[in-house]
Amino acid sequence: MRETFAAGRTVRRGQGYSVRVMAPLSVHQAALDLCAGLAAEGAAPAGRKAYRVYADRITTASATA
Repeated sequence: MRETFAAGRTVRRGQGYSVRVMAPLSVHQAALDLCAGLAAEGAAPAGRKAYRVYADRITTASATA
Protein backbone atom coordinates (compact mmCIF):
# COMPACT_ATOMS: atom_id res chain seq x y z
CA MET A 1 0.00 0.00 0.00
CA ARG A 2 2.61 2.53 -1.03
CA GLU A 3 0.60 5.46 -2.31
CA THR A 4 1.87 8.83 -3.38
CA PHE A 5 -0.17 11.87 -2.43
CA ALA A 6 -0.06 15.24 -4.16
CA ALA A 7 1.27 17.01 -1.05
CA GLY A 8 3.55 14.29 0.30
CA ARG A 9 4.60 10.68 0.22
CA THR A 10 3.92 7.80 2.56
CA VAL A 11 6.71 6.29 4.59
CA ARG A 12 6.43 2.95 6.35
CA ARG A 13 6.98 3.30 10.12
CA GLY A 14 6.66 0.21 12.28
CA GLN A 15 3.13 -1.10 11.89
CA GLY A 16 1.76 2.01 10.19
CA TYR A 17 2.51 4.75 7.73
CA SER A 18 3.50 8.39 7.98
CA VAL A 19 2.90 11.01 5.35
CA ARG A 20 5.84 13.31 4.66
CA VAL A 21 4.59 16.78 3.87
CA MET A 22 6.75 19.65 2.71
CA ALA A 23 5.33 22.76 4.37
CA PRO A 24 6.75 25.83 6.08
CA LEU A 25 7.75 25.29 9.70
CA SER A 26 5.02 27.70 10.81
CA VAL A 27 2.37 25.38 9.32
CA HIS A 28 3.79 22.41 11.21
CA GLN A 29 3.87 24.44 14.45
CA ALA A 30 0.23 25.43 13.94
CA ALA A 31 -0.72 21.79 13.34
CA LEU A 32 1.14 20.82 16.50
CA ASP A 33 -0.87 23.37 18.48
CA LEU A 34 -4.10 21.95 17.06
CA CYS A 35 -3.05 18.41 18.02
CA ALA A 36 -2.32 19.26 21.66
CA GLY A 37 -5.39 17.24 22.67
CA LEU A 38 -3.52 14.09 21.69
CA ALA A 39 -1.14 14.68 24.59
CA ALA A 40 -3.82 15.67 27.10
CA GLU A 41 -4.42 13.71 30.26
CA GLY A 42 -6.62 10.73 29.57
CA ALA A 43 -5.53 10.49 25.94
CA ALA A 44 -4.59 7.13 24.49
CA PRO A 45 -0.93 6.15 24.78
CA ALA A 46 -0.62 6.01 20.99
CA GLY A 47 -1.92 9.57 20.71
CA ARG A 48 0.53 10.83 23.32
CA LYS A 49 3.40 9.10 21.55
CA ALA A 50 2.37 10.46 18.13
CA TYR A 51 2.22 13.97 19.56
CA ARG A 52 5.58 13.59 21.30
CA VAL A 53 7.31 12.29 18.15
CA TYR A 54 5.84 15.11 16.03
CA ALA A 55 6.76 17.73 18.66
CA ASP A 56 10.33 16.39 18.79
CA ARG A 57 10.63 16.62 15.00
CA ILE A 58 9.29 20.17 14.95
CA THR A 59 11.64 21.20 17.77
CA THR A 60 14.63 19.67 15.97
CA ALA A 61 13.67 21.31 12.68
CA SER A 62 13.22 24.73 14.28
CA ALA A 63 16.59 24.42 16.04
CA THR A 64 18.36 23.71 12.76
CA ALA A 65 16.47 26.34 10.76
